[in-house]
Amino acid sequence: MIAGQDTGVREFLADSLALWRVDGSVEAGALPVVAVIRVDGVTVWVERPAGDVPWRWFARWQSPDMQQERSRPCASLVGLLNAVRGALGVERGNAVKVVAA
Repeated sequence: MIAGQDTGVREFLADSLALWRVDGSVEAGALPVVAVIRVDGVTVWVERPAGDVPWRWFARWQSPDMQQERSRPCASLVGLLNAVRGALGVERGNAVKVVAA
């Protein structure tokens, strides 16, 4: 079942890049890497951690101008999107407000 979930995560990440208007690629990686995202020289690896840990994914990234790779544990899909968006330097944008007519 995890393989199907991993495919869904990759599709969700690819849709997020499109929504953010970021030209990049999302592909499968060698386990434990669920997805490899490449955008303008920045590479982000999304992994499922081994063992019993309190988070679902681990995001690692590196760009050509970084001396060392950075990483962040992500407990939720929202946290994963925030980590990926930050790693890629995508601006947050404006919040949508819904009010009664």
